Amino acid sequence: MANFQIEWSIEGDKSLSRVLIGLGASLSDYRQPFNSSAEYLKRTFSRDVFSTQGRAIGERWKRLSPATVAEKARLGYFSGPLIRTGRMQNSFQSIVQSDQAVVYNTAPWFKYHQSKQGRSGRLPRRPMMGLEPNQKATIVRYFQEYIQQSMRK
Repeated sequence: MANFQIEWSIEGDKSLSRVLIGLGASLSDYRQPFNSSAEYLKRTFSRDVFSTQGRAIGERWKRLSPATVAEKARLGYFSGPLIRTGRMQNSFQSIVQSDQAVVYNTAPWFKYHQSKQGRSGRLPRRPMMGLEPNQKATIVRYFQEYIQQSMRK
């Protein structure tokens, strides 16, 4: 049996790389586990990351400045960092193919919060995409279950 390797990268860093040894020699279409993984990550990034202000991916966000809190209150927005209209939170998308999945955010300002590049001005880094060990384990489990089910057929 052949080995199968899963690799997810977030902004150039390998966030997950796992070789599933001895599984998947006869499989070539991994759309199902890639789709499950992409949907799981979109839910995690849009729901858990925002509700925990980054802690769900081990990247606790910087608090809002008192001036920003006052401005949001004045405008009638009750929300934490990165939430005013919900557009960025609801802009996670995915493209799934037989051999890969890409999860991304379509909000134009997403890249400024996610990027590890140097900061100028007042915009702090508040990443929304990342993987913690429990999320990595969930993704690996999707692939293991798919391969095991396929081998039973």
